[in-house]
Amino acid sequence: MSNRRDNTNEHFIDYGDASATWSTRYVDPSGFECMLSLQAENGAEALKKAASVLAHLSQAQCTPLRKDSPGGSKKNTSKQSGNTVLVKPEGNAKNPVCPLHGVEMQKWARNGRTWHSHRWEDGWCNGKKS
Repeated sequence: MSNRRDNTNEHFIDYGDASATWSTRYVDPSGFECMLSLQAENGAEALKKAASVLAHLSQAQCTPLRKDSPGGSKKNTSKQSGNTVLVKPEGNAKNPVCPLHGVEMQKWARNGRTWHSHRWEDGWCNGKKS
């Protein structure tokens, strides 16, 4: 007796001859979440290709998408917070100036939330009176 099922409606996927696959997820400079996979004949070739890809993504100002980043885990129900990230202004855009202190504020992002603030004396100011 065989456990093999013969079904003429089943479709088999040919994955090719590649024996190694390398994938990475990243955010492009415009904010889109992307995934890139490459295939190679062996692990050493995949790692060599991966090094080239990582250099290109870094030069293109793409950032890694990690599980602990705001877009990295869609079902994050824990109260664990991701890393706070400084967001660079795009193109010729400028950050706002604090109405209280007259200094440029920086844009920050964490867990899908963004805000502007700047260092002031022993803490942070968000441009609002306390």
